[in-house]
Amino acid sequence: MVLKVDGEYFLTRAEAVSYVLQGYHAKWCFARWSRDEVAFSFETKSGSRDRILLRAYKLKKSKTVRIRKYELDEYFSKEG
Repeated sequence: MVLKVDGEYFLTRAEAVSYVLQGYHAKWCFARWSRDEVAFSFETKSGSRDRILLRAYKLKKSKTVRIRKYELDEYFSKEG
């Protein structure tokens, strides 16, 4: 479940993949760990492929590592 902390949204890895697929209309997307970051690989509908690394966050009282939704939005707004 998306978590909102101090007005900011944090997504699990699976939620982030779904967000990229649905929100940014990617053909495919997957994420995997890369040290203390999460690596996202994806292909857009136009056929371009890319890979981005985003910092992983572990919030208080949670064992789940999350990604900031803002960082995904920021990356894709530069691409748009």
